Amino acid sequence: MVQRPSSNLDRILDQALDQIDDPEVDLALLSKQQFDRILDHIEDPEVGLALLAKRPAELTPEQALNYMFWRGQFEHWQDWLAGNALAVAGAMMTCVLVDRRPPAWLCRAVQKLCMPDDEKRACDDLAKHVMRWEAVELLRGQLPNDPRNREERVCGDDVWLEAAELLADTDAAGLPDTVRKSHALIQRAKIMRAGVVTITLQGYKRAVEDRDRHRKEKKQG
Repeated sequence: MVQRPSSNLDRILDQALDQIDDPEVDLALLSKQQFDRILDHIEDPEVGLALLAKRPAELTPEQALNYMFWRGQFEHWQDWLAGNALAVAGAMMTCVLVDRRPPAWLCRAVQKLCMPDDEKRACDDLAKHVMRWEAVELLRGQLPNDPRNREERVCGDDVWLEAAELLADTDAAGLPDTVRKSHALIQRAKIMRAGVVTITLQGYKRAVEDRDRHRKEKKQG
């Protein structure tokens, strides 16, 4: 599984609260639908647990049960990222027992478990390439609607080195030239849908095939 860059609690909380229209809002005042939507869009279980740590002092019984559900889901997600496939079964059983729709992370995990081994490897490779591409775009301050964009933008070839340093403690770690090649690959694979960057496994595979074909033609030429 791919690890995200290590981060401190303040940054994690900022990222979680950025997903709420009003960061000063009292989480206890959100409807269950609003609360669930926020947590279902979180992309890192560490972020979700940090947000739940801001639990209000007073909750209704229904709210307390909802907090327990999401804490369990994020903990299962952490175990899944650590390589424990049984965590997916545990998370799914929880959803069945409490009659809840599986969160987005769990649907993605189930899909991956059902993939052939070569598809799983492609997914893992894609995740690493995307992390490198994202690091470069953030350093350039060019990732659409992302509050993590660097205010002091990094330009030129310096961005490859800084991105490599940013990813040093992750599964996407690599040399600056590795970052550059990953960025070029995702640039080929990505598409824009309604102003949103979308990167699919099929698009990634086509980009890899295109890259390999160009390499072969260059050698033959």
